[in-house]
Amino acid sequence: MIGNMHEKRVFGTKNQDTLVELYAKYVSEPKASFFRQIGLGVIQAKREGIKIHMLEGKDGNEPLELIDCHTSGGVFNLGHHHPEINKALKEGLELGLDIGDHHLLSEQRALLAKQLADLLPGKISKTMFSVGGGEAIDLAIKLSRAFTKRRKIISAKRAYHGVTGFALGACAPSFKDPFFWDSSDFVQVPFADIDALRNTIDEETACVLFETIPATGGILIPPEGYFSEVRELCNEKNVMMIADEVQAGLGRTGKMWAINGGLYPTEKVVPDIIVLAKGMSAGVYPLSTTSYIPELEAVFEEDPFLHISTTGGSELGCYVTREMLNIISKPLFLDHVKKMGKIFGNGLKHLHDEFSVQIKEVRGRGLMWGIEFIDEFTSLYFVLSSVRNGVFCDYCGNHKATSKFLPPLIISESQIHEILTRITTALKNL
Repeated sequence: MIGNMHEKRVFGTKNQDTLVELYAKYVSEPKASFFRQIGLGVIQAKREGIKIHMLEGKDGNEPLELIDCHTSGGVFNLGHHHPEINKALKEGLELGLDIGDHHLLSEQRALLAKQLADLLPGKISKTMFSVGGGEAIDLAIKLSRAFTKRRKIISAKRAYHGVTGFALGACAPSFKDPFFWDSSDFVQVPFADIDALRNTIDEETACVLFETIPATGGILIPPEGYFSEVRELCNEKNVMMIADEVQAGLGRTGKMWAINGGLYPTEKVVPDIIVLAKGMSAGVYPLSTTSYIPELEAVFEEDPFLHISTTGGSELGCYVTREMLNIISKPLFLDHVKKMGKIFGNGLKHLHDEFSVQIKEVRGRGLMWGIEFIDEFTSLYFVLSSVRNGVFCDYCGNHKATSKFLPPLIISESQIHEILTRITTALKNL
């Protein structure tokens, strides 16, 4: 057997230093070097619930045990190895499900699309499947262009929508400039600046694409009424409105959709297209969706195979996702997210008052929060200090002065207080 695969089914069959060297040699030397330089050249091992365990410690220390407040941007909304998700995955395999043929009709895709339609706002009732968020954003832009017969795409400065094709064009320059991605069809405006959007949107615009809460851009919260005005402008100009809810959707704000009551309870906006990914996988099987109003299906009338995704909408993935939606859509679950989000947010605001010299602002919704520091160096050191104190968080790539927290939605009150205690220590250590 190549590589003795049958002997490598448990963690720790090679020591950590050896694995880091293998990663550097065969996956990414720059990434391995980065983690070595900051003293975190460690390998993740067992994951369960809200915690990640590392294979070994560093310099003879005990192995790190991290509370996961990163969750890969919301992939692990239900934590790691949720028992009901594991059960669904096993059931799907026992039923004989696999990826399925993308050209054929599918029971699991039909059932999942129906379940989504029942949860999505307004007339959004059609869904196409992809593997990751970037691919799903690509499709949303393709739909908008083909339907409107226009080319112009408006997105936000400091945006992140993925690193593929059209999605990359809608991202901040830091992601696309190294690859010479440049097109006058893609225009960016400041997020939450309705006047800038009004001055940019025109008869050549195919779509307006915004993250409901820009995560990589700094956990930005628009003023109440902003997305309602975006909707009005899109209606006025016959422009498609796309909501990127890859990180803010699926219950993270305490509502199923951030744009439909999750930002402000009384502001319920219905876009033309909603894109979902990350948490759709429940942490075990990649899956993303592009859901849209029925009118847009006219794009595929002449050729229903105009857009395909060979491994998108895996039948096994759809089966698991249906169970994920069963769990997170329950009112008691969403109420729990709201309650935990309020406790966490209040705790972070208290830290803002206590450490006002370092912290500029705290902002967020539900269990999606950002701490903006006085500069990016303070933020980066805070992230490192937090990890060393057992909390895995991250800084916002397009606004490094802001550190972000997206803990699993299953988190308990006692675990939130533990996080707050640990990051208080991290702040003191700055």
